[in-house]
Amino acid sequence: MNTPIKHLIIYTAIAFLLPAMSLFAQEAEYYYSSDLGITENGKNAVYKREVFHRCSNVRKVFTYKMTDKGWIQEKKEKVRLVNDTLMIIKRPGEKLFREKVTRTFYETEYNRYLFTDHLKGKVILEGTATNLVPLHLQDTVVSYYKTGTLKSIAVYDGNSLVTNQNWLRNGSRYYDDLHYFVDKIPEYSYGQANFRAYILKGIRDSGIDLNQIRDKVVIGWVVMENGELEGFHTIRGVYKPLNNTLIKLIREMPGDWVAASLNGKKVRYYMTLPFNFIDRTENFESLELSTGWVVWD
Repeated sequence: MNTPIKHLIIYTAIAFLLPAMSLFAQEAEYYYSSDLGITENGKNAVYKREVFHRCSNVRKVFTYKMTDKGWIQEKKEKVRLVNDTLMIIKRPGEKLFREKVTRTFYETEYNRYLFTDHLKGKVILEGTATNLVPLHLQDTVVSYYKTGTLKSIAVYDGNSLVTNQNWLRNGSRYYDDLHYFVDKIPEYSYGQANFRAYILKGIRDSGIDLNQIRDKVVIGWVVMENGELEGFHTIRGVYKPLNNTLIKLIREMPGDWVAASLNGKKVRYYMTLPFNFIDRTENFESLELSTGWVVWD
């Protein structure tokens, strides 16, 4: 009597694992255009991802960006498939520590998946995908801040952003149709070096005692289609006089901006500028413009 029961348990376990393991069927390489749209033309790709086996239910995903020095690794993630509806993703977080995202999912018709990502018990991303590892977004995708408040409602086609609506952390509406990955990022007419020099001089001339501040400040704004700067706000920073000084400097800086372009069209682009007032050894020499606000999982 024990043998049939034992076999039944084994067969049931195998039947349970097969659908889940099919998600991790093989190692793969994916190529992406500048706006993260999936492309088969690796020669013109700007980003790529490589998926490698570690064991039957674990994959490592490496993300690369093409530079003048070739492919440079930007991120490494570890994905563990728990069962046919749950996976755990360990990836770089905002700070030094890695964060653990749990992704629940189920397959629908037309080979698509409905998924929900949780971080520390809160939903941060949910919607439709054509692929789970790596995640390829399709149709409507909703993202949330880590506090649980709504961040954006976006529409994707082949992992490429089509349109979005956005909200700030305080719940107020922000600008629509913001892009984070483009063919050509906005350019400051006087160049990056002059931009940095102007900001650093403004900080020194502000009269604020920086020795009393230990904080990382991040300022965000939008470069509009016509090159105008709009939507200044503080993403991170506890000392309001310093935050306001940085925003004033950027808003009133001399020179013009050339808007970002995507597929030959001028588009709105979301900029961020981080300031590290903790590590004095950097002396702000690494001050660089960047983009942000979206986690490319």
